[in-house]
Amino acid sequence: MLSSNVRSAVLSRPACGVPRLSVASLHRAVGVNQFYKPNKGPSLPEFKPKNNRAKNPDLTKHNQANWSQEEVYEATKAHSVFTWGASGPMLDSAIAVDRAEGIYMYDKAGKRYTDWSAGAACCNLGHTMPETIRQAILDQMQKVPFVYGDLAYHDPRARLCSLLAEVTPGDINAFVFACGGSEANEGAIRIARRFTGRHKVISRYRSYHGGTAAALAVTGDFRKWGNAETSGGFVKMMDPFPYHFQWGESEEAASKRCLQALNEQIQFEGADTIAAIFLEPISGANGWLVPPVSFMRGVRALCDKFGILLVLDEVMSGFGRTGKMYGFEHFDGQFNFL
Repeated sequence: MLSSNVRSAVLSRPACGVPRLSVASLHRAVGVNQFYKPNKGPSLPEFKPKNNRAKNPDLTKHNQANWSQEEVYEATKAHSVFTWGASGPMLDSAIAVDRAEGIYMYDKAGKRYTDWSAGAACCNLGHTMPETIRQAILDQMQKVPFVYGDLAYHDPRARLCSLLAEVTPGDINAFVFACGGSEANEGAIRIARRFTGRHKVISRYRSYHGGTAAALAVTGDFRKWGNAETSGGFVKMMDPFPYHFQWGESEEAASKRCLQALNEQIQFEGADTIAAIFLEPISGANGWLVPPVSFMRGVRALCDKFGILLVLDEVMSGFGRTGKMYGFEHFDGQFNFL
């Protein structure tokens, strides 16, 4: 029911039966165009200062040329966080390395250990640095220790990129340098999604692609169990060599059945939603598993069929670690890398 003020604002009634009101009359109407008055909320909390200033270090201790083994152990126990497990037990099983040479590491007592992990696959040329490389590092640090690649360019980067273009197969001829394998795979994920306009990434359960957010999400092994799934769009596929069952009695039969399962999975996920499939040509942290040639060839064919990018993670298998420059070259003649 209209109030008297609003009723007096009716100027005419058109054929549709909707009254026409003047703006001035509406302003005079009860409850219209009132000045907004906010609700009274709680007052702002009182600032309670805390002493967060940097501490004064004991420079006498830190300026010592050498620490005892006990001092090193206690400092590690108190202040160093291990990556993939509880720090205390991992520290107790770790080697207190004093020096390294070739494939060996030595503790402070002189005991020698064979570095079977090659420094988590980082030291594939061993621990003894050739004098020519050592001198090149010193010369570069004296000449210019750091150049930000987006603001300047310099000889070493240009020469390395040129060399990589000549040793890398296919039409890959431009490079960006990351701080580590995780960051490299993060970049590959973003590139694949941007290039294809799709968002899903498929990877194997028995895989490791890094410890950062998206790289850990694309990782399949147990190391991601303790982390919440903060990244979406990552799908896992089965391996041709499952842990608790067999696809078939022979390698070829197992490879074929696994590829059939992947073909069906791609279609159920929606092929036009999948940006890339990530594979390690030779698995690193999950058992040094060499996939069958027919499996690698079949994944390549599925990617070609559905317009999916194939990303080969060579962080642990590339640059001569398997006897060839890249791990995928072991499938040469069978595996079409493009």
